[in-house]
Amino acid sequence: MQAAAIVPGHTEEGGIMLEALRHGLRNLLNFQGRDARQAFWYYALLVYAAIVAVTMLFAVPMMVQAVMAAVRETVAAGPSQDPAAAQMQVQAAAIRSISGAISSLVAVSTVVNLLMLALLAASFVRRLHDANLSGLWALLPGTMQLVNIIITPGLTRKAMATMDLAMSQTDDPAAAFRAMQSSVQAASLLGWAGILVVVVLGMRKSTPGPNRYGDEPFVV
Repeated sequence: MQAAAIVPGHTEEGGIMLEALRHGLRNLLNFQGRDARQAFWYYALLVYAAIVAVTMLFAVPMMVQAVMAAVRETVAAGPSQDPAAAQMQVQAAAIRSISGAISSLVAVSTVVNLLMLALLAASFVRRLHDANLSGLWALLPGTMQLVNIIITPGLTRKAMATMDLAMSQTDDPAAAFRAMQSSVQAASLLGWAGILVVVVLGMRKSTPGPNRYGDEPFVV
């Protein structure tokens, strides 16, 4: 099945981007044919913006709730005569509250990352075809992202345990938070590596004229 071509005719930037979005959504399950570089990147950027917006819609209320819980905990503890001790108390309360929201944030992140993979998979394969590359190349960044999604919950639980241990052994909550961050860096780097592969392969020039995957696509 040949991917539907994006017919020129929209001169305004907004119309061009919407046409690219419609093209991508109409061909979500179409792994045949070719997508021009411009069409793919407009579509990918719009999908990414939507995913970020959805993530923030869930993440911001969770973080605000966690901070408010920390404030209430600090107020309930009563005033301190030592400003430094009071600051440490606020930091510790904030970290405890935020760590409680992390599991929910990881669950939201897992869902939206899987959704983004599903939305971009066919379009990226067609972009590879346009550069005369096998769609199997998409397995490289796709596998990186899937591994990242799979291991992140376990690493997050380990990181939270590391933070709890660090907080029990030190009076510096910031040091405990840094210990937690270091535990999830591997998964973060793996995810960014997958994105880098998509950027490098997705920026390749189109093959002039027809190639083994079909006719040259129209650009938006």
